[in-house]
Amino acid sequence: MPVPRLVRFVAQDDGQQYYGAADENLKVASVLDCANLFSQGAKPTETNKTIARLLCPLSMEDCRSIVCIGLNYRDHADEAKMAIPTVPVVFHKPVTALAGPYDDLDVPEMSWSRGKLDYEAELVIVIGTKASRVSKEDALDYVYGYTVGNDFSNRTWQLDPTLGGGQWCYSKSFDFSAPIGPAIVSKDILDPAKGLRIRTMLNGEVMQDGNTNNMIFSVAEIVSFLSQGMTLLPGTLIFTGTPAGVGFGRKPSIFTKDGDVLKVKIDGIGEIENKIVYAK
Repeated sequence: MPVPRLVRFVAQDDGQQYYGAADENLKVASVLDCANLFSQGAKPTETNKTIARLLCPLSMEDCRSIVCIGLNYRDHADEAKMAIPTVPVVFHKPVTALAGPYDDLDVPEMSWSRGKLDYEAELVIVIGTKASRVSKEDALDYVYGYTVGNDFSNRTWQLDPTLGGGQWCYSKSFDFSAPIGPAIVSKDILDPAKGLRIRTMLNGEVMQDGNTNNMIFSVAEIVSFLSQGMTLLPGTLIFTGTPAGVGFGRKPSIFTKDGDVLKVKIDGIGEIENKIVYAK
Protein backbone atom coordinates (compact mmCIF):
# COMPACT_ATOMS: atom_id res chain seq x y z
CA MET A 1 0.00 0.00 0.00
CA PRO A 2 1.30 3.52 -0.75
CA VAL A 3 2.23 5.60 2.27
CA PRO A 4 -0.23 8.50 2.66
CA ARG A 5 2.37 11.24 2.05
CA LEU A 6 5.70 10.22 0.58
CA VAL A 7 8.50 12.78 0.95
CA ARG A 8 12.23 13.00 0.38
CA PHE A 9 13.89 15.25 2.89
CA VAL A 10 16.94 16.42 4.78
CA ALA A 11 16.70 15.54 8.48
CA GLN A 12 17.24 18.22 11.09
CA ASP A 13 19.31 16.08 13.44
CA ASP A 14 21.95 14.62 11.12
CA GLY A 15 21.67 16.51 7.81
CA GLN A 16 21.19 13.25 5.88
CA GLN A 17 18.69 12.62 3.10
CA TYR A 18 15.84 10.15 3.55
CA TYR A 19 12.60 8.96 2.02
CA GLY A 20 9.84 9.09 4.57
CA ALA A 21 6.15 8.92 5.38
CA ALA A 22 5.33 12.45 6.48
CA ASP A 23 2.65 13.74 8.80
CA GLU A 24 -0.14 15.91 7.40
CA ASN A 25 1.81 19.10 8.12
CA LEU A 26 4.99 17.77 6.45
CA LYS A 27 7.02 18.55 9.58
CA VAL A 28 7.92 15.05 10.79
CA ALA A 29 8.45 11.83 8.82
CA SER A 30 8.91 8.16 9.59
CA VAL A 31 11.97 6.95 7.69
CA LEU A 32 11.12 4.37 5.02
CA ASP A 33 12.83 0.99 5.11
CA CYS A 34 13.05 0.08 1.45
CA ALA A 35 15.42 -1.37 -1.09
CA ASN A 36 12.88 -0.53 -3.80
CA LEU A 37 10.85 2.61 -3.21
CA PHE A 38 7.71 1.28 -4.91
CA SER A 39 7.89 -2.30 -3.65
CA GLN A 40 5.55 -3.75 -1.05
CA GLY A 41 8.50 -3.66 1.33
CA ALA A 42 8.69 0.13 1.38
CA LYS A 43 7.21 0.64 4.84
CA PRO A 44 7.61 3.30 7.52
CA THR A 45 9.97 2.39 10.36
CA GLU A 46 9.75 3.48 14.00
CA THR A 47 12.49 6.05 13.33
CA ASN A 48 10.97 9.50 13.18
CA LYS A 49 12.89 12.53 11.91
CA THR A 50 12.12 16.23 11.99
CA ILE A 51 12.16 17.59 8.44
CA ALA A 52 14.67 20.40 7.95
CA ARG A 53 14.17 20.74 4.20
CA LEU A 54 11.88 19.05 1.68
CA LEU A 55 13.56 17.83 -1.51
CA CYS A 56 12.14 16.80 -4.87
CA PRO A 57 9.97 13.84 -3.78
CA LEU A 58 11.66 11.57 -6.34
CA SER A 59 15.40 11.61 -6.96
CA MET A 60 16.66 11.58 -10.56
CA GLU A 61 17.78 7.98 -9.93
CA ASP A 62 14.30 6.86 -8.84
CA CYS A 63 12.34 8.79 -11.50
CA ARG A 64 12.17 6.50 -14.52
CA SER A 65 10.59 8.90 -17.01
CA ILE A 66 8.64 12.17 -17.24
CA VAL A 67 5.71 12.01 -19.66
CA CYS A 68 3.59 15.11 -20.28
CA ILE A 69 0.12 15.70 -21.67
CA GLY A 70 -0.60 18.92 -23.54
CA LEU A 71 -3.91 20.75 -24.07
CA ASN A 72 -5.81 18.73 -21.49
CA TYR A 73 -8.10 21.53 -20.27
CA ARG A 74 -10.74 22.93 -22.61
CA ASP A 75 -10.24 26.51 -21.42
CA HIS A 76 -6.48 26.26 -22.03
CA ALA A 77 -7.00 24.90 -25.55
CA ASP A 78 -9.36 27.82 -26.17
CA GLU A 79 -6.87 30.45 -24.97
CA ALA A 80 -4.14 28.80 -27.09
CA LYS A 81 -6.55 28.90 -30.07
CA MET A 82 -6.01 25.20 -30.68
CA ALA A 83 -8.54 22.48 -31.41
CA ILE A 84 -9.75 20.21 -28.61
CA PRO A 85 -7.65 17.05 -29.00
CA THR A 86 -9.36 13.73 -29.70
CA VAL A 87 -6.51 11.76 -28.09
CA PRO A 88 -3.97 12.92 -25.47
CA VAL A 89 -1.13 15.08 -26.83
CA VAL A 90 2.12 13.57 -25.56
CA PHE A 91 5.65 14.90 -25.09
CA HIS A 92 8.51 14.15 -22.70
CA LYS A 93 10.88 15.88 -20.32
CA PRO A 94 14.23 14.42 -19.19
CA VAL A 95 14.72 13.55 -15.52
CA THR A 96 17.36 16.30 -15.40
CA ALA A 97 14.47 18.79 -15.60
CA LEU A 98 13.41 17.86 -12.06
CA ALA A 99 13.61 20.39 -9.24
CA GLY A 100 12.44 20.45 -5.65
CA PRO A 101 9.38 22.19 -4.23
CA TYR A 102 11.35 25.19 -2.91
CA ASP A 103 14.43 25.17 -5.15
CA ASP A 104 15.56 28.19 -7.10
CA LEU A 105 14.99 27.49 -10.80
CA ASP A 106 18.46 28.14 -12.24
CA VAL A 107 17.23 28.64 -15.79
CA PRO A 108 19.93 28.00 -18.44
CA GLU A 109 20.91 30.98 -20.58
CA MET A 110 19.87 29.09 -23.73
CA SER A 111 16.32 29.52 -22.50
CA TRP A 112 16.13 32.84 -20.66
CA SER A 113 18.10 34.70 -23.32
CA ARG A 114 15.25 33.86 -25.72
CA GLY A 115 12.62 35.29 -23.37
CA LYS A 116 8.96 34.27 -22.95
CA LEU A 117 9.35 31.98 -19.93
CA ASP A 118 5.91 30.77 -18.88
CA TYR A 119 4.31 28.80 -16.02
CA GLU A 120 1.90 25.86 -16.16
CA ALA A 121 0.29 24.52 -12.99
CA GLU A 122 -0.25 20.77 -13.29
CA LEU A 123 -1.43 17.73 -11.39
CA VAL A 124 1.27 15.04 -11.68
CA ILE A 125 0.51 11.32 -11.61
CA VAL A 126 3.09 9.00 -10.04
CA ILE A 127 3.09 5.42 -11.36
CA GLY A 128 3.68 2.79 -8.68
CA THR A 129 3.29 -0.50 -10.59
CA LYS A 130 4.53 -1.48 -14.05
CA ALA A 131 1.71 -0.73 -16.49
CA SER A 132 1.48 -2.15 -19.99
CA ARG A 133 -1.66 -2.40 -22.15
CA VAL A 134 -3.97 -1.71 -19.20
CA SER A 135 -7.67 -0.88 -19.51
CA LYS A 136 -9.23 2.38 -18.38
CA GLU A 137 -11.18 0.41 -15.78
CA ASP A 138 -7.96 -0.99 -14.25
CA ALA A 139 -5.68 1.98 -14.81
CA LEU A 140 -5.89 3.46 -11.31
CA ASP A 141 -4.55 0.18 -9.88
CA TYR A 142 -1.16 1.19 -11.30
CA VAL A 143 -1.12 4.69 -9.82
CA TYR A 144 0.83 5.31 -6.60
CA GLY A 145 -0.33 8.85 -5.99
CA TYR A 146 -0.21 12.49 -7.04
CA THR A 147 1.94 15.56 -6.61
CA VAL A 148 2.07 19.21 -7.69
CA GLY A 149 4.09 20.23 -10.75
CA ASN A 150 4.96 23.28 -12.82
CA ASP A 151 5.61 22.60 -16.50
CA PHE A 152 7.90 25.63 -16.79
CA SER A 153 8.11 26.42 -20.50
CA ASN A 154 9.86 28.70 -22.99
CA ARG A 155 7.30 29.91 -25.54
CA THR A 156 9.94 31.25 -27.93
CA TRP A 157 11.42 27.81 -28.48
CA GLN A 158 7.96 26.26 -28.54
CA LEU A 159 6.30 28.57 -31.05
CA ASP A 160 8.85 30.65 -33.02
CA PRO A 161 8.94 29.27 -36.62
CA THR A 162 12.52 30.52 -37.09
CA LEU A 163 13.62 28.02 -34.41
CA GLY A 164 12.03 25.06 -36.12
CA GLY A 165 8.51 25.59 -34.77
CA GLY A 166 6.68 23.08 -32.60
CA GLN A 167 9.70 22.55 -30.32
CA TRP A 168 7.52 21.18 -27.54
CA CYS A 169 10.15 18.93 -25.98
CA TYR A 170 13.11 21.30 -26.14
CA SER A 171 11.08 24.29 -24.95
CA LYS A 172 9.98 22.33 -21.87
CA SER A 173 13.05 20.19 -21.19
CA PHE A 174 15.70 22.58 -19.95
CA ASP A 175 17.23 22.12 -16.49
CA PHE A 176 14.92 23.02 -13.59
CA SER A 177 11.81 23.09 -15.82
CA ALA A 178 9.93 20.46 -13.78
CA PRO A 179 9.70 21.43 -10.11
CA ILE A 180 7.44 19.05 -8.20
CA GLY A 181 6.36 18.41 -4.62
CA PRO A 182 6.06 18.96 -1.76
CA ALA A 183 4.89 15.35 -1.25
CA ILE A 184 3.42 12.47 -3.22
CA VAL A 185 -0.07 11.98 -1.81
CA SER A 186 -1.50 8.48 -2.03
CA LYS A 187 -4.37 7.72 -4.38
CA ASP A 188 -6.05 6.14 -1.33
CA ILE A 189 -6.69 9.58 0.18
CA LEU A 190 -6.95 11.76 -2.93
CA ASP A 191 -9.24 11.52 -5.97
CA PRO A 192 -8.71 14.14 -8.71
CA ALA A 193 -11.98 13.07 -10.36
CA LYS A 194 -13.84 14.69 -7.46
CA GLY A 195 -12.32 18.03 -8.38
CA LEU A 196 -9.14 19.58 -7.00
CA ARG A 197 -8.61 23.33 -7.18
CA ILE A 198 -5.33 24.16 -8.96
CA ARG A 199 -3.74 27.62 -8.90
CA THR A 200 -0.65 29.58 -9.91
CA MET A 201 0.52 32.76 -8.22
CA LEU A 202 3.18 34.98 -9.80
CA ASN A 203 4.75 37.28 -7.19
CA GLY A 204 1.60 36.81 -5.13
CA GLU A 205 -0.90 37.55 -7.90
CA VAL A 206 -3.26 34.74 -8.94
CA MET A 207 -2.69 33.87 -12.60
CA GLN A 208 -4.38 30.47 -12.93
CA ASP A 209 -7.39 29.22 -10.97
CA GLY A 210 -8.83 26.00 -12.33
CA ASN A 211 -10.08 22.59 -11.28
CA THR A 212 -9.01 19.07 -12.20
CA ASN A 213 -12.59 18.06 -12.95
CA ASN A 214 -12.24 20.17 -16.11
CA MET A 215 -9.58 17.92 -17.62
CA ILE A 216 -10.46 16.60 -21.07
CA PHE A 217 -8.82 13.22 -20.39
CA SER A 218 -9.08 11.77 -16.89
CA VAL A 219 -6.23 10.17 -14.95
CA ALA A 220 -7.51 6.70 -15.84
CA GLU A 221 -7.84 7.60 -19.53
CA ILE A 222 -4.32 9.05 -19.64
CA VAL A 223 -2.67 6.07 -17.94
CA SER A 224 -4.55 3.57 -20.11
CA PHE A 225 -3.81 5.46 -23.33
CA LEU A 226 -0.10 5.81 -22.62
CA SER A 227 0.23 2.17 -21.59
CA GLN A 228 -1.08 0.96 -24.96
CA GLY A 229 2.10 2.11 -26.66
CA MET A 230 4.70 2.46 -23.91
CA THR A 231 5.39 0.55 -20.72
CA LEU A 232 5.04 2.81 -17.70
CA LEU A 233 7.59 1.79 -15.08
CA PRO A 234 7.30 2.47 -11.35
CA GLY A 235 8.61 5.95 -10.74
CA THR A 236 7.21 7.39 -13.97
CA LEU A 237 5.79 10.90 -13.60
CA ILE A 238 2.92 12.04 -15.81
CA PHE A 239 2.17 15.77 -16.03
CA THR A 240 -1.53 16.01 -16.89
CA GLY A 241 -1.91 19.45 -18.50
CA THR A 242 -2.70 22.96 -17.31
CA PRO A 243 -5.84 25.11 -16.99
CA ALA A 244 -6.30 28.53 -18.58
CA GLY A 245 -4.40 31.59 -17.41
CA VAL A 246 -0.90 30.89 -18.72
CA GLY A 247 1.20 33.93 -19.58
CA PHE A 248 1.17 33.67 -23.36
CA GLY A 249 -2.62 33.37 -23.42
CA ARG A 250 -3.16 36.69 -21.63
CA LYS A 251 -3.85 40.03 -23.31
CA PRO A 252 -1.25 41.44 -23.09
CA SER A 253 0.99 38.40 -22.54
CA ILE A 254 2.78 38.10 -19.20
CA PHE A 255 6.09 36.27 -18.97
CA THR A 256 8.33 35.61 -16.00
CA LYS A 257 11.71 37.23 -15.40
CA ASP A 258 14.79 36.94 -13.23
CA GLY A 259 13.87 37.10 -9.54
CA ASP A 260 10.17 36.33 -9.97
CA VAL A 261 8.56 33.88 -7.54
CA LEU A 262 6.12 31.24 -8.80
CA LYS A 263 3.79 29.38 -6.46
CA VAL A 264 1.66 26.44 -7.63
CA LYS A 265 -0.95 24.97 -5.31
CA ILE A 266 -3.32 22.01 -5.55
CA ASP A 267 -5.81 21.48 -2.75
CA GLY A 268 -5.27 18.20 -0.94
CA ILE A 269 -1.59 18.02 -1.91
CA GLY A 270 0.06 21.33 -1.01
CA GLU A 271 2.11 23.94 -2.79
CA ILE A 272 5.50 24.50 -4.35
CA GLU A 273 7.23 27.87 -4.47
CA ASN A 274 10.21 28.56 -6.71
CA LYS A 275 12.28 31.64 -7.44
CA ILE A 276 13.49 32.11 -11.02
CA VAL A 277 17.24 32.70 -11.37
CA TYR A 278 18.92 33.44 -14.68
CA ALA A 279 21.91 31.08 -14.57
CA LYS A 280 25.04 31.90 -16.56
